[in-house]
Amino acid sequence: MSPTTCATPGRTRRTSVVSGLLLAFLAAVGVVVPQPAAADDATTITIGQPGHITLTASRTVAPGGEALLDLVYTNTSDRTIASAPLTITFAPEADSSIDAGRLSWWSPDVAGHTQAVTGDTAARTVTVDWRSFAPGDTNRTVVYIPFKNSASGKVPLHATLIENFDDGPVTTDLGDLTINTAPPAADLAVSLDSSPKGLGVLYATFTATVTNQGPGNATAARLRFTYPAGFAQPSAPGCAVNTSARTVTCDLGAIPAGGSVTRSLGLHTQLLVISSHLTVTAARLDSSPADPRSSNDSASATCSAITGLLVRC
Repeated sequence: MSPTTCATPGRTRRTSVVSGLLLAFLAAVGVVVPQPAAADDATTITIGQPGHITLTASRTVAPGGEALLDLVYTNTSDRTIASAPLTITFAPEADSSIDAGRLSWWSPDVAGHTQAVTGDTAARTVTVDWRSFAPGDTNRTVVYIPFKNSASGKVPLHATLIENFDDGPVTTDLGDLTINTAPPAADLAVSLDSSPKGLGVLYATFTATVTNQGPGNATAARLRFTYPAGFAQPSAPGCAVNTSARTVTCDLGAIPAGGSVTRSLGLHTQLLVISSHLTVTAARLDSSPADPRSSNDSASATCSAITGLLVRC
């Protein structure tokens, strides 16, 4: 894909902290000024003298969301800097997550320091074209990198600044940051099998299978069975039984992507019960990291019983 330049700061009405008159101006003309990533959800690198340059990146970005790159540059030298292009290069693993060619940007730049911000998806780069800094001049530019709907995993980046003085350029390696330092989500799917399939006696067994459909590993998970009043005497080794609430809670531990865990619940039917709707449900109670899909988090099985002596599921 050829490089794309967002030369007009149209999106460029997005920021977090804008001082006095500028903030008042933006409010007066009806421009929305959203907040940036919270401090506890971002990481920052700072290079050079205090305030020389900082780059703050979102720590986590959801699929389909945007990574916020908050860039602040100050000329702390005693010389004029003709240009100071900043290049951010993403690691190859970013290919499955970001679309650098569709970036947008914003800057409260009244002096014209930010000329353009260019994204090149093929080269995995974002370039900020900063120019004409007198000693002490400061400029802030906020870049928004779109994440694909299928994005998952870490997105490392590396930043380089080139300051062009009259006597030649000075290149500064700013170092590395990683977006999405949180583990990818783990989709846990629950299924439930029951027996006896034909006519049995007064006992039924329900076996729940929890499968991690990825993409990440589940570091912890819990499953909860619920059963109706027609059943009694629950038996579930390794699980916590609450007969008052008619629930059974099972700790599943860690489940790797692609792995499965089973837990079983045995129930007796009440002696005088007659019902064709004895429904047992198994559901994901909680898990870590986040489960991105709730539609497959539970499953149910229904049994019939005649006086507790004939049970069919």
